[in-house]
Amino acid sequence: MKSIKFNQRIIYSTVFIALLVISLGSCKKIAGLHLQQDTDHTTSTVDAHIYKTAWQYLKERSILNQPDTIFKRMYDAIIYSGIDTAEYLQAGRTFIFLHNDAVWRTGTPTPTDSYFGRYKVGSAAATKWSDYSKQQVKNWLLYLIAQGEYNFDNITPDNVEVKTLMPEGTDPANPRSVITFRVVNDRNSKLTINDFTNSVRVTTARTAGLISDNGPIHVIDRVVEYGIK
Repeated sequence: MKSIKFNQRIIYSTVFIALLVISLGSCKKIAGLHLQQDTDHTTSTVDAHIYKTAWQYLKERSILNQPDTIFKRMYDAIIYSGIDTAEYLQAGRTFIFLHNDAVWRTGTPTPTDSYFGRYKVGSAAATKWSDYSKQQVKNWLLYLIAQGEYNFDNITPDNVEVKTLMPEGTDPANPRSVITFRVVNDRNSKLTINDFTNSVRVTTARTAGLISDNGPIHVIDRVVEYGIK
C-alpha cells in the first residue's frame, strides 16, 4: 500500500512539472513572454523644499496669474488686517497657511469648520473679511505663526506645545497663546493641530512639511481653534 502511494506521488509530481514546462513554453511561444530578469531600480525621495520664502510662496499662489490661487483668501486677510508682512520673512518660524476652503466654503448653512461659518456676524455667516474688525483678523493670523521650526523631524505622536505670535491674553480660551502639533502614529502619519483630549477642534493638515527658506509650512483647509470642550 505504501509503495502504491509513493508511486502515485511520483506520477503527480512528474505530471505537474511537465504541465509547468509546457505552460512556460506556451507563454514564450504564443505571447512572447519571458521569465522576469533581475534589474536595478533607482529610488528617489520627493524634495519638500520650495526654494523661496514663505511670503513669496504665499504671494505666488494668491495674486499672480496662477491657475490655483489657493491662498487668495489668506492673502486678502493679511492685506485687510494690516499685519506686518515681514513676519512671513523671519527665520525660525512655523507657518500655517490657509487654503481658501479654510476661510469659506459653499454649503447651506455655511460649514462651521470654515472661518466665516464658525465666527458668525450676529446670526449669519460672514461673507468677507471686512465683516470683522482688523484686530480680530490680525490676531488669528498671528496665531497661525508658531515660534520655532516644527516639522516631521521633531514632531512626535505626543503633542508638542508651541508658543505663537498672538499676544498672551488675547484669547480667553487660550490665555498662553499656544498651539499643539502631533503626528498621528499610523501608516498615513498625518500632522494634526490642537489634537489633545477634549479639544474643541482637531485640524488635520491638508499638506504638511513644505520647507521654505525661512521655516516649514503646513497647509490647512479647515479652521484652527484652541479650547477644551
